[in-house]
Amino acid sequence: MSKRPLNTNVIDGSKRPSSLNSEICNSYPGYCPGFGSVTVDEINVPSSKEEIDLFYQNYVLRRRPCKFKGVSSKEVLSEPLSPLNLVKTLPEQTILQVERKVQGGFGSGEKRLKMTLGELVERLRSGDEQLYLTTQYAEDDPDRDDASDVGENTEEYAEDDDDNEDDTKETDGGFGSAGDISDAGSFDFSNAHDDFEDLNGAESMDGESHDSKDVIAQLSTGPLTQFEADARVKELYQPPMDNLIEQLPETPSFLNSLIPQQINLWVGSSGNIGSSDKFLEGFDPSAPKLGLGRAIPGGGSSSGLHHDHADNIYVPISGRKRFTLFSPRDAAKMYTVGTIRKVYDSGVIDYARCETAPFWRTLRDDGAIEAEVAKNELEFNSSLTADQRQNLERVIEADSVCSSSIDSKLDPPSFSSIIPTVVHLDKVKDEGLRAEIKKVALEKWPMFFEANRLTVDLRPGEMLYLPTGWFHEVTSFGNEQTASADDRIHVAVNYWFIPPNGSSQDQLYAHEDQYWQKDYERTKAALEHARFCSKD
Repeated sequence: MSKRPLNTNVIDGSKRPSSLNSEICNSYPGYCPGFGSVTVDEINVPSSKEEIDLFYQNYVLRRRPCKFKGVSSKEVLSEPLSPLNLVKTLPEQTILQVERKVQGGFGSGEKRLKMTLGELVERLRSGDEQLYLTTQYAEDDPDRDDASDVGENTEEYAEDDDDNEDDTKETDGGFGSAGDISDAGSFDFSNAHDDFEDLNGAESMDGESHDSKDVIAQLSTGPLTQFEADARVKELYQPPMDNLIEQLPETPSFLNSLIPQQINLWVGSSGNIGSSDKFLEGFDPSAPKLGLGRAIPGGGSSSGLHHDHADNIYVPISGRKRFTLFSPRDAAKMYTVGTIRKVYDSGVIDYARCETAPFWRTLRDDGAIEAEVAKNELEFNSSLTADQRQNLERVIEADSVCSSSIDSKLDPPSFSSIIPTVVHLDKVKDEGLRAEIKKVALEKWPMFFEANRLTVDLRPGEMLYLPTGWFHEVTSFGNEQTASADDRIHVAVNYWFIPPNGSSQDQLYAHEDQYWQKDYERTKAALEHARFCSKD
């Protein structure tokens, strides 16, 4: 079977944005909205084979976003995951990492707070808009530390709000039942896979080896231990969603051809349109972020403008979201924190390791870390020649060069330096102030104003498909009728998928090494084992 060749176009990140923009525009073949007001396609959730085939042809393979209508509330657990029922559905003592609002927005390098799900929901119900449950990173897993400090630092956000900076990323229908295991073989892929490479060695985090009694399955890539299986399930179903492996399938059934990577729960609180724009009084052309921070005119909470390294299905449960989208073809116009090295046909955006991305690990077009692929090949491919092995060892050696003296609070390279107020300049009501802000913005980020955008309003009963590499700013609102604090709480579920790099639905992942297929074989076996055990 023929394989689509790798895109070998290398974008030189040291070039000026105008030169970089020209190269990307001339090489990226995926969809890009035209000039003028362009709306995202709206379709029904595909159910028949013909509808599913059309969805892949028109959206997945073309790397084009679309909005789904008619999502069944039962299939996405809308009632159990509503603000009213959240702590009834999920264990309220689950310890989670929670972001705090800084300079009016969320995300990035600041240390997260540890608190229980019950405490988070209680604070949100009391009207606290400073907290947000987002991705749960394994390296910050609260279970690895003494749980006695939970809640210890949860008050600090009130006094530190203006001293630090943050940004966040987020992103049904055709769902089968939880028992219908997918037949398929965010997040930030630069950190996604290191843990499992160590786990495959059947060695626990405390250095103790697992004996044969711990092995639950013999797979083509080696034995699967209980320790690794538990970690894989928790990585796929991010806490607290790991309590729903029986009720919630790992992917909508119409997306079974894509390889699932992660499922997240997002919970926060924000006012509706009409909230105070008092922050605009702080406008200062010479100040960082123009003195406006990460706040957004017109109300709501902003994620900041950024892109992800995985395909995304975003499902609002409560509240509503406004997505502002830009194609990977306009990547150079987004003024990213990192230096762009490549934009692949798949939409995956790779960065250069430099002072703004000191820990970056080179990606290939399916989002896999090249050094991890090299390690896998050296371990399992016995047909490699001496030259091939030497080349792979060079890849691993280059990846290992890393400085430990770098500021860990750096924003991710995939974030834009453009502030939310500029993204939503039309929401600034004062015409004179709007003109002043635009004048400064045109000097700092001139090419941004040439980028074509899509705007998507998303409510419960709908969901959004967003391919890899699409830049997006997400504004979160409570329910449109905010009679109580519960109405200000917004809840969403996010499905992430490995970026497809193939040219047909039958061959969405084109690399001969089948790196992701083999990896998902291990995760799928772990999930099947967990579901089997949960029935006992």
